[in-house]
Amino acid sequence: MSPESIERTVTGFRVDTDGDWVAVLDCHHGHHARHDPPWQERSWTQTEEGRQSMVGTTMGCPKCVWIEVPDGLVLDRSTTEWDEHTLPAAIRRDHRLAVGVWGSVRVLGGSIRFRFTDGRGGEVGDDGVLQVGMAQPIPPGRRHHLEPIGPTTVVVDFFVVGPA
Repeated sequence: MSPESIERTVTGFRVDTDGDWVAVLDCHHGHHARHDPPWQERSWTQTEEGRQSMVGTTMGCPKCVWIEVPDGLVLDRSTTEWDEHTLPAAIRRDHRLAVGVWGSVRVLGGSIRFRFTDGRGGEVGDDGVLQVGMAQPIPPGRRHHLEPIGPTTVVVDFFVVGPA
């Protein structure tokens, strides 16, 4: 796994508007899988059997490093409002979101420091400090934690892919 991408599981395939095959990843991003010899040799894209043989394998997803939120996500649930005293200990230490679930930390009052701890960066704000009105998207599987900075109020929203 390079710092430029995060390995994700292929869950299926779709065709884009140009007729090219796109692998659908478990993070809900798409990754083009073009067969374009001599630059890209992916003859497996040319048959249904070939594409199905790739389901369950992994591909790198640079969009998860760039914190590009995929289209089609819908709000699944939100936490209660937490302050600097009620923010759970589990949120203050490294943790990850489940496969297929995206998060967003929203600051309602004060400020909070958000850190990805997988060495890839992507924090919003100056030095990861989120102020009132700011939000930090969180891709599935990336280690992160929150650090309150004085009085603060935050909510975490969780998003999943919506109905097709």
